[in-house]
Amino acid sequence: MNWDAIATFALAFVTLIGLNLGALRWLLGQYGREASSRIEALSRDGSEFSRGVERELLRLKAQLPMDYVRREDWIRFSNTLEAKLDALRAEVRFEIVELRDRIYERNGAVAEENHE
Repeated sequence: MNWDAIATFALAFVTLIGLNLGALRWLLGQYGREASSRIEALSRDGSEFSRGVERELLRLKAQLPMDYVRREDWIRFSNTLEAKLDALRAEVRFEIVELRDRIYERNGAVAEENHE
């Protein structure tokens, strides 16, 4: 083997390694650009999703008071309604007692007239 053959082999080997490193660099660059574009797309979709969720949450917060009543509010409302019904019942009972007394008085007066 002579020095020309060794030099040619070394040159071919270095050229092959250089080409492989260049191809590897190019592939990693392509992968990096693709990965960054995917990350941007995911962040854009994520921000759109979070805006959509936030919008739906605000809509739900606005709609819930129209559809549902808090437990404390319902208890207060029912207590007020029951108090009004109790007052109305007491008033009706008082009126019934007065009417009954008038009827008995009238019937008593009619019975006395019939006995005389």
